Formats: sequence, structure tokens, C-alpha cells
Amino acid sequence: MRALIAVLLLSACASVVSDVPPAERLRGCWSNREGGLSTMRWFADGAREGVWTGSRAVFGPSGGPARTRYTLAPADAGHSFCEVGAEGAAPRCWEVAEGRGGSLEGGRVFIDRHGDRLRITVVGDGPERTIFVGRREGCR
Repeated sequence: MRALIAVLLLSACASVVSDVPPAERLRGCWSNREGGLSTMRWFADGAREGVWTGSRAVFGPSGGPARTRYTLAPADAGHSFCEVGAEGAAPRCWEVAEGRGGSLEGGRVFIDRHGDRLRITVVGDGPERTIFVGRREGCR
């Protein structure tokens, strides 16, 4: 049943092609204040052309924020979205869904921006996983 839902989601998303490149959808600062505070910031990587780096911080009730780093880079099939592992660990990467059909095997990242709202979700790599949902905040 979950596989059928994932296929339907992919086909629905595949019919909507964004004219905005993934980096432009991500660029800037985002926050979510529902049930706590989480932030995400995306900027061009000054050392690698075409690569963008992101950082998510989730602030909990105690201690410092939990941080996760990401990259978005050009790849053979479009763009690759990676969760950067702890020092020495291999990154976990997914292809960015950009209006094309195809298999969800291994997962695809959907980067949806509507106005000042951003949602980043991984579909097809186990249960659907939301990486971030939030609104534009501050920097652009």
C-alpha cells in the first residue's frame, strides 16, 4: 500500500515541473517555530562551483541544538542532495526529483518551495522522511 501511495505521489509531482532550479528553491534562511525551533540555511559553497551547502539546527528543551549538514551538487541526472555524515562517515545521497518520472528505488528528494514556504522530503527510501518544513526568515 505504501509503495502505491509513493508511486502516486511521484506521478503527481512529476507532472509539475518547476522552472526554478533546486539551489534557488533552497537559497537563504528558513525557520519553523511549531513545537520548538528549527532552522535551515543554504548558501553557495565558495570552494566548489555549483555546490550549495545547508545546515539544519533543531533546538531542543535542553542543551545545544542538534545540527545536520547537507549539500546540493550537480550530478549526471540533475542534482544530488546529500546528508553529510559525521566526520569520516560517508554521506547519504539522493537524486533530486525535478519533474521526471522514474523509480523511487534508493529514494528521491522533493524540494518544494511555494512563496515563502519550504518543504524537503525523501520519498522511496523506506518510510517518507521530512527533512525540513518552514518559512523564509531573514537572509535571502
